[in-house]
Amino acid sequence: MTVVARLEVIPTRDGSMSGAVASAVGALEEFDVSYETTPTDTVIEADDPTEVFAAAEAAHRAVPDDRVITALEVDDQRTRTQHRRERVKSVERRLGHPAIRERQQSDDRRSQRPVEHWSHRSAGEIDRYGGPWNARTSVPGTSATESRGSESRYLQSKRRISH
Repeated sequence: MTVVARLEVIPTRDGSMSGAVASAVGALEEFDVSYETTPTDTVIEADDPTEVFAAAEAAHRAVPDDRVITALEVDDQRTRTQHRRERVKSVERRLGHPAIRERQQSDDRRSQRPVEHWSHRSAGEIDRYGGPWNARTSVPGTSATESRGSESRYLQSKRRISH
């Protein structure tokens, strides 16, 4: 069995969070877990979900701030053992190259990219979704009368999808 989890420990503060994040990641050292910190989260791996939950709780408690938000997403693969690096290598085999790429950081690249400005559209034009553009509501595919109600058609469709 392999348990791979994604952990985010977020102190709610202004300024740098690196010290608080370092405290959270340092707390993982006390547990039988492997981990890798990325710019947005930390990936944890263990043989038992109990170890992952205990490590996540310790990381949460290690942050000294008044308010801390912690998110934990656990993938408990119970029928086979596949470690996190093996999962990445499987994707890389299908891609045919490493699953990492650095983007260009030049000003030339940024200036050559076409930019679509929605705010410059006029009422009655067709938006990129094939519906009428309504500059008043800034919601693609809705008319002014539809947007006057409590919910636009766009929000109604989002609500149906999310429930």
